[in-house]
Amino acid sequence: MTRPRYTADERTRTRLDRQLGEIAGAALSEVRITPALYGDGTVWCAMALDLGGHEVPLAGRTREVASLLREAFPGARWSRALDYDVASGKLRRHVIELPAALAEMAGEPR
Repeated sequence: MTRPRYTADERTRTRLDRQLGEIAGAALSEVRITPALYGDGTVWCAMALDLGGHEVPLAGRTREVASLLREAFPGARWSRALDYDVASGKLRRHVIELPAALAEMAGEPR
């Protein structure tokens, strides 16, 4: 398990919860921000998950979502994918788990 790099204070957490919920039109559990090279610069892609873990469409507002989180955590390393846990206010590095079938092939325990 990856330790969180940053945790928002209660005021920031409450503000982000409200703003992200308004943008998504649903209560969210997590927001993932991933940088991508585009032309001569970097853009940040955003994906939101509802309380059931289902993706919530952001209807052209991914830039706004990414900006909210980047402003809330200016010291974070935004050159990598990060996950924001809405309930806890924790921002952590996004880690992709190895699928069980591949882990078994590599001899790693489940």
